Amino acid sequence: MMGQLNRYLIRRFAIWIGITGTAFGAIAILGDFLEMLRLTNRLNLGAGDAFYFTMLRLPLLLIDFLPFIFLFSAVFCLLRMSQAQELAVIRAAGVSVWQFLLPILAFTFILAALIVAIIEPLGTSSFKHFSDIKAELTGVKPKLSFSTGGVWFRENSAAGNYIIHAEKLDAENAQRLLNVEVTLFKADGTFDHRIEADSARLQAGRFALQQARRFRDNSAVTPQAELSLPSSLNVENLSQSFLPAKAVNIWQLPNYMTRAAQTGIDVTRHQVRFQSLLALPLLLMAMVMVAACFSLPTGRMVSTGQTLGLAILCGFLLFLFNDFTQLLGELGSVPPILSSWIPAIMAMLLAVSYLLSTEDG
Repeated sequence: MMGQLNRYLIRRFAIWIGITGTAFGAIAILGDFLEMLRLTNRLNLGAGDAFYFTMLRLPLLLIDFLPFIFLFSAVFCLLRMSQAQELAVIRAAGVSVWQFLLPILAFTFILAALIVAIIEPLGTSSFKHFSDIKAELTGVKPKLSFSTGGVWFRENSAAGNYIIHAEKLDAENAQRLLNVEVTLFKADGTFDHRIEADSARLQAGRFALQQARRFRDNSAVTPQAELSLPSSLNVENLSQSFLPAKAVNIWQLPNYMTRAAQTGIDVTRHQVRFQSLLALPLLLMAMVMVAACFSLPTGRMVSTGQTLGLAILCGFLLFLFNDFTQLLGELGSVPPILSSWIPAIMAMLLAVSYLLSTEDG
């Protein structure tokens, strides 16, 4: 009997997730499509391109909406079953609130884990593809990258271009590159000469190289105490020139953070993103529990309208609190693991405590 009941509850909840997810997806598509229309208008592209860009961004947009999708799905599912007297029959059969919430929570955890493991990497890939297309169309391409060999910077100009390779960023000053090697090319793309320097500091419109040495034809060496190279990169956008946290999927984040940290790059945002993805199943389970706190007593304590209002209010407050703690984590005020896990844990404990007091006395 319990097996059939569990399958029935999961099926009803899954249907509401599909309905609610479709509604939020339509809202996300409409809102983002208008934003992409403004972008394509500036680039002299059509509405078809704007819709294509929206589809590339949609998976990550839906992942951001997941807390509300699961909150509304649980509220509507439990309310509908309560209004149809199904919950009353289930309770009359001796099934406790914990017994019929358990399959819904288990389904939430499994579905959230699949979304994080499969959908999020696909969404990250499509979002990165959109970013590459946008960079190609606007001509604003990232100039900085890194690998296990250090930090790389590319600068192009009409007079020629150069590539800077640095072993790492200065831990105390992120605008300073250490152990620098510069390869300069002529306007036609042929090799010109090479420069080695102990360090390079990014200043207004230029890289200032200290203790530089020019190498020409692998023989002539010209030492210079300081040498300047023009740069379009400024101090403000240096830290933003690396891959954003959303452009790296959950399977790549650990390796990315390890390599980036070795290079001296601040990976706090990536750590918060990684921990928030790990905590997402628990956060969605907490949303279901919040919905249960207000949906189960319907008909005994509050009206249907009050149930919807209270559930939405508490879910929205939890969502804001989660965003607030993640922002504190990105700013370094709170450890990333605490900023990502505390909201979900607190909401789950409060919801369980409330149900214990109301349902079990």
